[in-house]
Amino acid sequence: MTNINICVNSFGLGRYLHNGADTVWDGLRAAGVTGIEPCVAFRPIPTFVRVLKNGLFDGVFSKAKAPALIDSLRNQGFEVYSFHLQNTPFTLREMKKALLFTQENALDFCVYSFMSGSTEKIRSRAPVIREAAALFRAGGKELLIHNHDMEWRQNGGTCVMRWLLENVPEIRFELDLGWTQYAGVDAVGLLREFPDRFPLLHIKEIAVGATAHTGKPFCTAPGEGILLLEQLIDEAKRMPLGPRSLIIDQDDSIRGDIVGDVAKGIVNIRRLCDTKNQQQE
Repeated sequence: MTNINICVNSFGLGRYLHNGADTVWDGLRAAGVTGIEPCVAFRPIPTFVRVLKNGLFDGVFSKAKAPALIDSLRNQGFEVYSFHLQNTPFTLREMKKALLFTQENALDFCVYSFMSGSTEKIRSRAPVIREAAALFRAGGKELLIHNHDMEWRQNGGTCVMRWLLENVPEIRFELDLGWTQYAGVDAVGLLREFPDRFPLLHIKEIAVGATAHTGKPFCTAPGEGILLLEQLIDEAKRMPLGPRSLIIDQDDSIRGDIVGDVAKGIVNIRRLCDTKNQQQE
């Protein structure tokens, strides 16, 4: 992790893109963002999600619009190497479609969120998870699982994430450090325990004292919230990570300015990385 590149997930950007996508992309590029991780829906988004113009659903792009977006972002100098698969059931049939999309758009990773705290449900899906992971590997790509806080909730003597880590070695993860920390899990210890299972790390910074899932903003600039960011970066530097491993994933902003938060976060992240590099030298 010497030459750090920082990507941004598109989920929280919908309301900003609605008012002028070029301004958002220009602002992120000026902040030092090198890549964008789009959220892509293969099926129609439920009507309770606010629908925006140009194929946007609060930062989630329709499957039909996503290829043009990916091409546009690359033409603007951004890397696009992973995407979040939204609103799609986890079946082998759908994973085959996801693999084809990943291949056709020259992506490396397809990221899926189960959005479930039921270990029983995940146990029952384990054979399909293994088969889907093998399918992607055979196709030269990789399927990753992304967590929220619910996958860390105790259920049946364990939790979804812990059960997958211990029982399905075929799958790796895009670990959301913010949701992990918010759930009360030692994220630093987790990186140390499973250094080979997290090729991508989401930096979702939750404001100190904020409560998620209320409909109110709860995210802030990386380095200014609950994350033990210095310790996490210190641990991440010991992991077999490439330069394209850090992704800022911000759902909203308590200041009302995600782009500004990202800019502050990049300054904080790079400062910590530079400090660690100097110490090692």
